[in-house]
Amino acid sequence: MVAIFMGAISYNFMVANSLKYEAEGDAASFIGLGLSLAKFQKYGLVKTINGESGIQVFEHGNVSDQEFIFQGHSTWRPPVWPFLIAGIFLLFGYNLTYILIFKYLLHLIGVFIFYRTLKVLKLHDLIIIIGSFLYAISPAWQLYSRVFLSEPITLFFITLWLYLLIRFVKGKSGFFPQTLVGGILILSHPYYVFLPFSIWLLLWIRKQINIKTFFISSLICASVVSIWIIRNFVVLENNDVILTTSSGAVMAKGWNPDVVDEHTNTKGDLAEEELVLLDFPSNSKPRNEVESMQLYKNATIHFIRSNPEMVLPIIGKKLASAFNPFPETPKPGILETGRWVFHSMALISLFYILLLTRNRILQSLAIGLILSTIGITILTYSGFRFRMPQVGLELLFIAFVLNDILLKRKNIEKENGNNLE
Repeated sequence: MVAIFMGAISYNFMVANSLKYEAEGDAASFIGLGLSLAKFQKYGLVKTINGESGIQVFEHGNVSDQEFIFQGHSTWRPPVWPFLIAGIFLLFGYNLTYILIFKYLLHLIGVFIFYRTLKVLKLHDLIIIIGSFLYAISPAWQLYSRVFLSEPITLFFITLWLYLLIRFVKGKSGFFPQTLVGGILILSHPYYVFLPFSIWLLLWIRKQINIKTFFISSLICASVVSIWIIRNFVVLENNDVILTTSSGAVMAKGWNPDVVDEHTNTKGDLAEEELVLLDFPSNSKPRNEVESMQLYKNATIHFIRSNPEMVLPIIGKKLASAFNPFPETPKPGILETGRWVFHSMALISLFYILLLTRNRILQSLAIGLILSTIGITILTYSGFRFRMPQVGLELLFIAFVLNDILLKRKNIEKENGNNLE
């Protein structure tokens, strides 16, 4: 197992390092934000005096010696990953390979934390080893370890939060850390904005925590998130509650006339956000991120109000896609195949936990994940990429179910043995 893991992680690192200058879109945007923080201590957009930005800056010269221009504040992306990138640049230098090394080291820590989580749950030693190995070589992690997106970082924080939460619920210690990490998790990826609150709610309903713990956990988590919201309120000089200004475009991608036909779990954002603007009465062009967010948000609300007959079909399409473990737009490759195999095993394990076990903690995690997924999918949309960080939770379900089956089999064998005597 160790040899397979080392081979997989080494191969993925080599692939990632060879492709590091080819990053574009969201991945390049995160690097640009980290560069802005490192150079100007401001969260925004930068370019060189020659007009280069993003990955181009690293490919075409010594970043340390280049002169940069700060173009303006931004809140298009969640902040945790860019802040980590900036810290790496300041501590070790402006080299994208250092970012990759950090990601892979973080994954190794994540594997250990997942191992410790399974130990806290007191699973069988063999199941703990198998579960940790599956986490280490997860096809979804391998796919996204090759780019600079925030999903692998969010996977780490979900894993850490689960460990702290389960340890707290079982041992009633470490309350404060799990509330803080819950907030950091949301600031890593807003797709999981409902996850901590949903699971805390279920733990309270299932009497695993009391109402005071639920309330204080939610309050501290919301306070951590509000730090970024307050920053946006001050820096962007607006009156809106803004986590990311991309929220308007994301809503528009999930609510437009093409969603029913175009949306898939592999290409969830295939539908263009501009579609909601076609029938929206607006004569002014947005001048900045905030105005763009407001435009898309208002246009989306207008679309929903103007097309009530499409609400249920769109919701049904998005929810069916969100829980479908199979790729609705097939992609070639062993990792893509491995991903849907893992998703299928996780879905089966989810039903097993809900129907065939009495473990309140695992049931709370399962129902909390379902509620969180439903909430964010209806509000925006889902897809394999956004679901990638919940790999740790899904593998926790798989490991628990394997352990439960093993225990039941041993009990049956023991009962049969007693009957023979």
